[in-house]
Amino acid sequence: MIKKKRLFLNSIFQWTLVFLLNQIGLSKKIHAKNKPKVVVLGAGFGGASCVNYLSNFTDLIDLIVVDKNRWIKTCPFSNLVIGNLLDESKITFKPRFNKNVKFVVNELKFIDADKKEILFVDELSLDYDFLIMAPGIGYKKKQIQGYSIDDNENIPHCWDGENKISYFKKSLDSLENNCKVIISCPDYPYRCPPAPYERASMIASFLKNKKNKFKILIFDSKNSFTKKNIFFKEWKKLYGDSIEWISRKKGGLINRLEKNRVINNDGEKIDGDFIHIIPEQSAGKIIFDSKLCNGDWCKINPQTFQLLNFKDIYVVGDSIDAGDMPKSAFSAESQAKILSLNLVNRILEKAYLDPVFLNTCYSFSSYDRAFSITSWYRLNSNNDRIVSLGSSQSSEDGLLNERLRESKEAYGWYESITKALYG
Repeated sequence: MIKKKRLFLNSIFQWTLVFLLNQIGLSKKIHAKNKPKVVVLGAGFGGASCVNYLSNFTDLIDLIVVDKNRWIKTCPFSNLVIGNLLDESKITFKPRFNKNVKFVVNELKFIDADKKEILFVDELSLDYDFLIMAPGIGYKKKQIQGYSIDDNENIPHCWDGENKISYFKKSLDSLENNCKVIISCPDYPYRCPPAPYERASMIASFLKNKKNKFKILIFDSKNSFTKKNIFFKEWKKLYGDSIEWISRKKGGLINRLEKNRVINNDGEKIDGDFIHIIPEQSAGKIIFDSKLCNGDWCKINPQTFQLLNFKDIYVVGDSIDAGDMPKSAFSAESQAKILSLNLVNRILEKAYLDPVFLNTCYSFSSYDRAFSITSWYRLNSNNDRIVSLGSSQSSEDGLLNERLRESKEAYGWYESITKALYG
């Protein structure tokens, strides 16, 4: 049933794409000398997906993608690198975009929405007609007392695909037998809702393969989490009683971090050998530096992904308030399809599509055991919010062949999407 719905949604997209390409061929309004310039900021899954779809329309637009990194390290599957199940090179890509797409490697400083100009840290600039922003996540200024993202004394959070996974693994590898690992999980919303629990699984897998005895305590700012019962059963099956989850109401909210200790909302002091704080998150930093957003997340028109109050700026992926949709790579790719097609519709002065979205989230408990949840979405009756149409998830009592099959599906999805986006 799930595969049929995916195929149905993909077929809708393919027919729409063909139709729009035909419209471009028939349009008499389009001339090479006055093609609008579309700039995509960010080459992660959301931005690269927009580039992938819009590259079909370079007869209509000039397309430029900007990222500060020439090599892109993906957040999806980074937990498997932490678990020593994949090499870091397997999640690192040098994009090979379509020859009609210009790739600019530079670091952003400011977006001047009034002048429609992008300023870079080296004082260079770039103008645009339409701007698509996919900056991923940023981090709130207010974090757990005693914790700073920029403090190198802390275990790196490794939540944004940057270059500290090797340090994280080195710190993990230095742990001795009978060690205690503490993980602090933020409240919703944050990037990839099940990722903290997958990370706990991967840390457990890493330590188990070292033949270490260990205890992992997950202190959670929430009282529940997605796929909870499946995780519980997988942990019990694979790691016995080595992983323990503490809900908010039972003392899971961490208020303060000291050197080798956390203090929870009950005032209890808990010592740990490896303390991993997953920080509170917000829209990407450039959004706030450019004064494009007042709240934690960007408010958008969910039919077009236009940033509210900025008619020529679009935002996709983790930085937006996407209603019921979670912040995930799969969500960002699904959103990018609609954004791209409706931007083309705007340029061609055609009616907007009524969007339908899909998200599938795979989680691993070990190398060959994975499980998933798939959800479908559309707009509410007011067309101002993305709402869930329902979901389906893996069996809680998954047999070995079921978990193995889903792990192969997950690896296959990652391989196919990274090949499509990065060549």
